[in-house]
Amino acid sequence: MASCPKSTLEKSICDLVETFRRYAGADGVLDPNELRNMAMKEFPTLCESDQKDSIMKDVFQQMDMDNDNKVSFKEFALFYCFISISLADLMYKCK
Repeated sequence: MASCPKSTLEKSICDLVETFRRYAGADGVLDPNELRNMAMKEFPTLCESDQKDSIMKDVFQQMDMDNDNKVSFKEFALFYCFISISLADLMYKCK
């Protein structure tokens, strides 16, 4: 199958999926350590925070909607949507 150019949105979705897979274990989910590793590498501003451990604990608890101590791609994607909505609200309020 020939490769088609991707739109900006399609590329962002592919990037989201690829990023999740890069950090997820062989079981295809993120455990607390894998999520922390991802956050520290993908969100450098978080690394600088003195509260990063507390923040990551809270984030993991929010993402782990079924309380199985793992974050599936579905949970990850839903959380990403919530963060995107909050960020958009902040961006539009600043204008």
